[in-house]
Amino acid sequence: MEIEIPYRLIATILVIAVIVGVVVHNMYSIPQYPRVSSEGFVTQLTSETLRTLPEAVVLSEWMNKAGAGARTGEVGKAERAELDLLMEKMAALVADVTSTDRMVNRTRHLPFETAHDRLVVGELCGMCLQQTISARDLDILLETWRERGLVLLRKLCTAYHLSESDSLFAEKQWSELWSKVYDVATTHCVKALPSVALGPRDATPFEPVQLQDRRSYDYKYGGLSASGWNGVV
Repeated sequence: MEIEIPYRLIATILVIAVIVGVVVHNMYSIPQYPRVSSEGFVTQLTSETLRTLPEAVVLSEWMNKAGAGARTGEVGKAERAELDLLMEKMAALVADVTSTDRMVNRTRHLPFETAHDRLVVGELCGMCLQQTISARDLDILLETWRERGLVLLRKLCTAYHLSESDSLFAEKQWSELWSKVYDVATTHCVKALPSVALGPRDATPFEPVQLQDRRSYDYKYGGLSASGWNGVV
């Protein structure tokens, strides 16, 4: 029995494959839009953003000098890249929340990093501009940045074979940088509680005059309570 070969089907598949190949080649060889990473964010960092935060510039330049004389090879490269990204995010957040444009601009294309992010920094900036983030959530996010930055710095100081005094100096610079970002973020991101004047019928703390001279009652377990019970069953 002779098998009939579907030449027309094969030719159609080849034509479609050629067309798809040409389209994909054109998309990647002449991109009309910014390339995106697997996370879906544009991985384009600029030094202009870092210059908006002087404390970050000081730490970055000091780390460059410290690592220039150290022969580390590939050791510390990943940590330094993450630290630079983290400082870029901190500088971008400060720049966006203090800008008169009130727009998510510099933080918009910064990528999400699982090691130090709990929220996309662009989304965090948007919540700050709208003041829809709570003080507790903001503290958790910024504290994660602080702790991760210290871990990265200590790893880099070890990789660069720095002395204890140099390591302490780097940690001090990081603390100053983080404190600056924390102060700016808490000022611009968290909505201030409205001050409400209490009326004559509102509940307010009251302490009778005859009790103002009494000592505070500090009962510790195992001592005698007012009833004479010492806690023993």
